Amino acid sequence: GTSVCQMNAIPKDTLESMVINTVLDFYGPYLENGGRQKLSETIKAQIGTEKQDIAAARQRAESELESIDGIINNLLDNITETNRQYVDKRLNELTQQKQQLEARIEELDRLSLSQAEIKRIVADTMRFLSSLEYTLRESLAQEKLVALRQCIEKVSINKPAGTVRLTVHSVPVGNLEGTEECHISI
Repeated sequence: GTSVCQMNAIPKDTLESMVINTVLDFYGPYLENGGRQKLSETIKAQIGTEKQDIAAARQRAESELESIDGIINNLLDNITETNRQYVDKRLNELTQQKQQLEARIEELDRLSLSQAEIKRIVADTMRFLSSLEYTLRESLAQEKLVALRQCIEKVSINKPAGTVRLTVHSVPVGNLEGTEECHISI
């Protein structure tokens, strides 16, 4: 016979179609009139907060670099026969730190997304979304899964409450951090 636990398990197909409908509803506004503009603003907002973080991190790295330069100059001014070995060792350490910081600053500069990249993310996202419904409803299980993974960060099922919580990427392309929660009642 059917065991109790199977009876209250959510049928996989039901769950899948609910998840698919929720995802399509969530991205729906991007495909409506003015959707491209909406998408562009969402991306800019996300990148905006990232940009502030990047600028702050760059500022910190810059000021650390300056203080290292200060320490290096100080050490060079106060070099004597007796402390030469210590100073050399310390200078090597500082030079290494300096190189790491310079590499970090370069990396941060690369991360600052340009207008051109925003345009590219918008175009890629629109392309992805325009075929999303077909992919989620018509394509092979494997392709469906890949597309869903791109849209959803995680799915939490609360069986007793009969709810499913989806953490959906606000923008499904471009590795942006922003997510939003969607709740489904079963």
